[in-house]
Amino acid sequence: METTVLIRYATPQDAAPLTTLSIQTLWEAFGPPHNLPENVAAYVDEALTEERLRQELTDPKSTFLLAVGPDGALIGYAKLRKARPLRQLRGQSAVEIQRLYVSASQIGTGLGRQLMEQCLAEARAQGYRTVWLGVWERNERAIGFYERMGFRRIGWHYFQFGSERQRDYWMSKEV
Repeated sequence: METTVLIRYATPQDAAPLTTLSIQTLWEAFGPPHNLPENVAAYVDEALTEERLRQELTDPKSTFLLAVGPDGALIGYAKLRKARPLRQLRGQSAVEIQRLYVSASQIGTGLGRQLMEQCLAEARAQGYRTVWLGVWERNERAIGFYERMGFRRIGWHYFQFGSERQRDYWMSKEV
């Protein structure tokens, strides 16, 4: 059953609840048994502090979309980031979907698809023709989701997650 939610742009005032949701969804997606707790904690301490997210929210190269449930609580989010395209996408007008997370309680409700569709619409509205993202090679659920949304693998890179060097696949889709 699909959840109907409000998807809106984030503002710097959303930093605190976005930090809480970011940490929660990271632990849900990548915590034990998938990764050692100390690696998750190290990544949270480095990348998901309220100060860091507040900076990202004010960065003109970033667009955050928040999914708000009927009770007003944040239940998912996505981040688009304007950055230099991957080598595989040079010469194309491309934007990265840097994050897309939903609360574990929302998996299977269609919220991930709604957020992805909003990301694709936002990319088109900003004049991009291609979107790309990275996904951990062992996150089979996410890989399957991206493939169902029309993404295809175009390469890979290493990603430092705490003390562990992991491999992420690059995937892209024309919009």
